[in-house]
Amino acid sequence: MCSRKFAWLSSSTGDAETLRELDREMASFYADWHERAPYQSMLEDTGSAADDSSVRVLLPRYVRELSPATVLEVGCADGRQYRLLLEAGFTGAFTGVDVTVAVIERNREALPGARWETASAYALPFADEAFGLCYSLFVLEHLVYPERGLRELLRVVEPGGRLVLVFPDFVAKRQLNSQAVGFSPIARAKEKLRRGRLFDAAVSLYDTRVRLPRALREMPAKVGRFPVNAEPICLSHRDIMRPDIDAVYIASKDEVASWAQGNGHAVEYPHGTQGPFADTAFLSIVKR
Repeated sequence: MCSRKFAWLSSSTGDAETLRELDREMASFYADWHERAPYQSMLEDTGSAADDSSVRVLLPRYVRELSPATVLEVGCADGRQYRLLLEAGFTGAFTGVDVTVAVIERNREALPGARWETASAYALPFADEAFGLCYSLFVLEHLVYPERGLRELLRVVEPGGRLVLVFPDFVAKRQLNSQAVGFSPIARAKEKLRRGRLFDAAVSLYDTRVRLPRALREMPAKVGRFPVNAEPICLSHRDIMRPDIDAVYIASKDEVASWAQGNGHAVEYPHGTQGPFADTAFLSIVKR
């Protein structure tokens, strides 16, 4: 059984102990390779199906067009984006960071042409202004403290350089895969119907189409800045495999852009904010 409550709070002003515990649990989830491996495999299989219109392909092309001398990827996983950068013609110095030791060790063996480091997005082991460009692909939504992460990523970017972020816009999408709907963690009402869970299916349909979208629409005023889901499905149902069940930051490109502009940085949308880029943010912050 799943709880239908919305355990959402501001990561900037919410209860400090709740946030610390969530951060500890998520760090454990990502650091334990044996526990993370099935989920990581699912993500890698999803990424391998990317076509030319996918952000997984558009991002390295965009980075290559900017031609920075030094690039940092935060949340590099298996190094796929680095490979795509090379295929796009990138010739600069590349550094990849991930929190999982096993992933970094594997990258060091397989991809010795780049630098690979184990580190948190909140504490990067690099000097101020060390990189011409920093980017992250589907990482921001997994941070318990997204505002802290944004500050740290910008810290290592040189003035005039860029922080490029790709992440799902859950507020615009009116969906949140890490939030339980109905009374069981099965994602779709159709599957619950197939299993004979009629009431669960009906409640899931209501939650998905009415209750959750309404809560997401009202959330900025009710929850506060940089809201997170303190009870993502990944922590209670480790056998469930689908994208973004581990997303904690209820991400919004409008919120990130407003935060960046409020701190004096310029914001660009290389592919606009319509069509597929309404629900998936592709955002470039130019550091002042």
